Amino acid sequence: MRPHRHVMPLLVALLIASLAPSPARATTVLFVGVGEMTTLSDWIVQVRVTDVAFIDLRAEGKGLFTDITMDVIDVFKGQDVPKRYVMRLVGGRGADGMALMVPGMPVFSVGQRAVLFLEKTNIGHVPCGLGQGVWRIHDSNASRPWVEQSIHDLHMMRRNEHGNLEEVELEPASWGLPMIRLIEEIYATLDRPPTPEQTPIESTPLAP
Repeated sequence: MRPHRHVMPLLVALLIASLAPSPARATTVLFVGVGEMTTLSDWIVQVRVTDVAFIDLRAEGKGLFTDITMDVIDVFKGQDVPKRYVMRLVGGRGADGMALMVPGMPVFSVGQRAVLFLEKTNIGHVPCGLGQGVWRIHDSNASRPWVEQSIHDLHMMRRNEHGNLEEVELEPASWGLPMIRLIEEIYATLDRPPTPEQTPIESTPLAP
């Protein structure tokens, strides 16, 4: 049994903000690498967003949320993954204009495609480590799609060997890399190769 699996996305991603200073309008989170996210996530899927809707549950004492409806295109990890899934995220806008926006919480739009690392929580499957678990797919090069991690408005920290928090210097790959590299890293952690159907580009070597 994995410890803290139900609180990882929210407690680790949000409560740590009280432990370290963060830039204005940013949320401080613990850094989670692709390998660790692969292990922690219950589902790793490629999706296409089909609808985005604000849900106002303030009358029930639950606040504002956003429901993202998505079609699951491919499954890299997970059991009993539905073909269509509605992901509920904290934050949204009410009919009265009141809005709740959480810095670092990923924002989606209809038609968008992404690779998602999702953990199961008490509100459903949500991205691991806020935007760290969302890799948006770009098709500017149709034969070699690339992905960009949604880490804007995130101030990432890690614990050093002494247990103290220190800022993470992000590598350029965190901002964008060929989609095949992300998939290969997922399957390297799972210790199995991707199937041909899950390989989005030709099997030609990529420049380092």
